[in-house]
Amino acid sequence: MTTATAKVFKSGNSQAVRLPKAFRLSSKTVTLVKTTDGFTVSDPTAHARRLKAFLALAGSCPDFPEIPANDALNFRRDWE
Repeated sequence: MTTATAKVFKSGNSQAVRLPKAFRLSSKTVTLVKTTDGFTVSDPTAHARRLKAFLALAGSCPDFPEIPANDALNFRRDWE
């Protein structure tokens, strides 16, 4: 995982973060989620592209066995 330090500054009445080049985003907007450690920034455009690619793969291998969804909250695996 890439880690970097970024500058925090004031832009008008808002607080802003200058992202390093390695963290450049392709979209104009991002989604922010507040966490206990701070916040997470995610690019909804990139997420939509990954979801579209994943859905295109669905059913592409008919020999692959069907795997049931894990809906149990406390699912215990055989090796635990």
